[in-house]
Amino acid sequence: MLLGSDLRILSALDTPTSITALSEITGYSVSYVSERITRLQELELVAVTREGRSKKVSTFPTAVFETYKDLASRHSHIDLPSLISPSMLQICWFLDRPTSVSDIKTKLNLRRRRIYQLLEKLQSRGFITKQNNNYLITDRMNGLVRFAKTVIKYVHQHRAETRIPGSRVVWSSPHESLVIPTKKNIEDILDQPDWYFTGIQRFSDYGLDFFTPKAAYFHSEIKDTLTPSDLISHTLMVEADTRNLSYCALLMISEDVSSERLKEASVYYDIEETVDALITFVETKGETTPGDLPEWREFESLAEQYEVSL
Repeated sequence: MLLGSDLRILSALDTPTSITALSEITGYSVSYVSERITRLQELELVAVTREGRSKKVSTFPTAVFETYKDLASRHSHIDLPSLISPSMLQICWFLDRPTSVSDIKTKLNLRRRRIYQLLEKLQSRGFITKQNNNYLITDRMNGLVRFAKTVIKYVHQHRAETRIPGSRVVWSSPHESLVIPTKKNIEDILDQPDWYFTGIQRFSDYGLDFFTPKAAYFHSEIKDTLTPSDLISHTLMVEADTRNLSYCALLMISEDVSSERLKEASVYYDIEETVDALITFVETKGETTPGDLPEWREFESLAEQYEVSL
């Protein structure tokens, strides 16, 4: 994640600049600037080239850099680097909709007290409003949320590309991401910390062996295991077609996944509408088959094939 010092360095890179000059512009020591440049290089946000005996640093035209430039130009009177920290970016990720501290806490590795402190900092500057214990960014500062989401998505995508070349992040939150590889399964990713195999291919853990060419991986810094509700959600986030909905309904029934738990997961992963349709299908035994759900007699045949009692 980016530090405020990283933003000061990026702001100084309108043209290729030496590390010594960056030290003079930002007020940081040469050694500290070098340390942060190394990190920015790892994230592929800057390039370092040698010109004679000196090194010049320049930026790549990434979404992170362009979004920050836009934010800084709109709010030139605000010292953004002093406001923005990794934790603050994580908080801002939530603020494009009315959000409570409890909502934020479920997806963040921050203490409740720290969350309140960060929100109070934003509220004292008039950047967010509070109503009925819900916080929301003001219209004039919505670029701050856009920047936070851009940074977080970029970091997840960069990590995924590093671990699984050619992969695509289809969902992310500050500490988690759902990743689809474009090539065949890459099993050695599971040797990496915080990575989990997920989706339909994990249904075999519950006696349901389905063939699918699509693998999916979940990266999480806050979960130790994946529940059936997680696996159903991840499957539907990859593709909510008739086949996947049918398979998810089978897992829901075979493992007696409660509607309440599945609804909680759907809110967590922002797929409420899809999951509501699935729950309605199961609870009404196909009397209501919204969207891409199958006819109940077809589902009965599938359940019989996999020995799932309806």
